[in-house]
Amino acid sequence: MEQLHFITKLLDIKDPNIQILDIINKDTHKEIIAKLDYDAPSCPECGNQLKKYDFQKPSKIPYLETTGMPTRILLRKRRFKCYHCSKMMVAETSIVKKITKSLVSSTKRLLKS
Repeated sequence: MEQLHFITKLLDIKDPNIQILDIINKDTHKEIIAKLDYDAPSCPECGNQLKKYDFQKPSKIPYLETTGMPTRILLRKRRFKCYHCSKMMVAETSIVKKITKSLVSSTKRLLKS
């Protein structure tokens, strides 16, 4: 596991909550299998403590080219659930931009024009 820690440093992934699990060398690219997990925060809706729920399917994040090959991170993000108000939340990190409804609608407008 020590090698995976050095890979995190080599790729300049500063988020300590991202854990590299494996690296797969494909014919056309490299895939880094990782997960994002941390302690459950408070619910943004009601303030009660969220509970760890499960992981969502991996986000495919294009990343730096390594050894002349495109690289992408397959990041499984932790989901949290509030059992008081039923609010769901997904773990966040700075290497993944949050996709908001306003971002989606402005992108659609740009594509139409």
